[in-house]
Amino acid sequence: MLTYALNRTARESLYEQLYRALRLDIESGALGAGDRLPSKRAFAKHLGVSVVTVEGAYDQLVAEGYVRAVPRSGFYVQEIGPNLTSFSRISTSVEVKVPLGDSSGAKSASCRPEARISGNDGVEKLEKLARKGAPFCIAHSEEGLAGVSPGAGRKWLADFTGAMAPEGVFPYAAWARTLRRVLADESERTVLEASGPQGSPRLRAAIAAHLRGFRGMEVHPDQIVIGSGAQSLYGLLVQLLGRNLAYGVEDPGYPRLTRIYESNDVAVRPIALDGEGPVLEALERARIDVLHCTPSHQFPTGITVPVSRRRSLLEWAQSGVAAPEDGAAAREIRGRSVKASSAQSRYLIEDDFDCEFRMAGRPVPPLAALDGAGRVIYANTFSKTLGGAFRIGYMVLPEALAERFRDRLGFYACTVGALEQLTLARFMESGDYERHVNRQRTRYRRRLSALIDVLAASSAGDHLHFANAGAGLHFLMEVRSVEGDERDSATFEERVARRAAIRGVRLAPLGRYRFTGCEAGAPGRSSNETVGCRCEAREVEGARRVCDEVRSGCSEGRGRRRPAFVMSFSSLEEETIPEVAGIVSEAVMVELG
Repeated sequence: MLTYALNRTARESLYEQLYRALRLDIESGALGAGDRLPSKRAFAKHLGVSVVTVEGAYDQLVAEGYVRAVPRSGFYVQEIGPNLTSFSRISTSVEVKVPLGDSSGAKSASCRPEARISGNDGVEKLEKLARKGAPFCIAHSEEGLAGVSPGAGRKWLADFTGAMAPEGVFPYAAWARTLRRVLADESERTVLEASGPQGSPRLRAAIAAHLRGFRGMEVHPDQIVIGSGAQSLYGLLVQLLGRNLAYGVEDPGYPRLTRIYESNDVAVRPIALDGEGPVLEALERARIDVLHCTPSHQFPTGITVPVSRRRSLLEWAQSGVAAPEDGAAAREIRGRSVKASSAQSRYLIEDDFDCEFRMAGRPVPPLAALDGAGRVIYANTFSKTLGGAFRIGYMVLPEALAERFRDRLGFYACTVGALEQLTLARFMESGDYERHVNRQRTRYRRRLSALIDVLAASSAGDHLHFANAGAGLHFLMEVRSVEGDERDSATFEERVARRAAIRGVRLAPLGRYRFTGCEAGAPGRSSNETVGCRCEAREVEGARRVCDEVRSGCSEGRGRRRPAFVMSFSSLEEETIPEVAGIVSEAVMVELG
């Protein structure tokens, strides 16, 4: 039986030591694909630890895709993909912690299995939910239900689209206290002068320390670029990487992202998803150079991309070469030549948008922490933790790209004021930011557990399935007693959403998150058109073929599916949960007949 020396006096918990030891053996090949791990009870007895310790290690390996659990059989090592050279840059000298804390946020603790979710029932329930569920293929309309409102003069009782800001998300008192200290301690010149193109060195150092402690990433502050939200940073990325590259976005995915890239006049192509994330064949078929992805908690499906697919994505970015085009004009987009994809121009943009709110298990290491070849651009914002109106975001560039940024775009001034940057830097340095996130996570965990409890106990409970709960601030609610093609499922979703909206509950049907440009005759698109790739009669036949292939790849996975809804729950008020769940349940039951 496997034997590992576990240090009971170390700061790292026993479950984390066991998890790391098993992961190392899997990555090194000492444990191969298909190998069966010892039973939890026998392994615990052999190592002299509790079953909870072994269970915690196994659960984390399952969550990251190193191991699969087979009911009534055991745990088996997964195929983890290519063994890339210079693969990992994840910190091994720093203990990666999830700041949990109590309701006051007074201290942080390692993410032990027994501390994942408030209450023992919540632990078991959300851990099981986090391991269940397949993704659905969807397309989002941020405007919500056209022509449907909760009624004249009324606000939404609940809004699951994510458009409504949660109350209490911005820490007014702590922020005001920090701001006063900055104004008292810093000179007028320091507060008023414009920072360099990459932002305040002090804030960049604070962000680097946060990424090291929370995400296990070893980055230098000189690799960080600060901007007024992710949208402005993506515009800078297009300028940095070039408009002659083709950009891929996840399908289903975040619709505003497509519009941002389109507004920067670049070719945008949808990349189909399966149960493990972006489909590799779709990447090659679309001939993209840059993939924008959300591997830790995909929006809107909630998928956590397993380590095997992460490695494959990194291999694609590091060494893959796309198939050659037929003719020089085949990549001409809007009258501009788009270069053929190559290993030298391929990048992954990793959007880690709500990583602070993973509520089940340890945080999954980001792609950027696993990248040893400088092909991953990491992006995040403070919008989820401090509110959507707080417009500060950042990206971490590979060293070579950071040099290129300073050389080519160093003339830009940072779009965030010095006072805001200095205040945020001190807010993070003091520990106030971590304590605030702790409190928010506790609230959201309680909110999520209560919502699922009430929905599961409702009249529609037997018809509902909750997928990917606990991975972040949204999950999928599937109506499992119905199945149809894409059109039928989308129609059912819209009927339920309209019925709930009349009573003040705004739902987000999965059918709205699909890439509209892939459907012939979709509203706002011609049948010969994909986003960023318009195929009109006057264009060359080669370009038409590329678009046809992209559209074909876009339709993968669009067979039969069950109706489902994206449930973004952060703005939900706890006292309204019983009423809201009752409205949702009734709307589902009426449509089920």
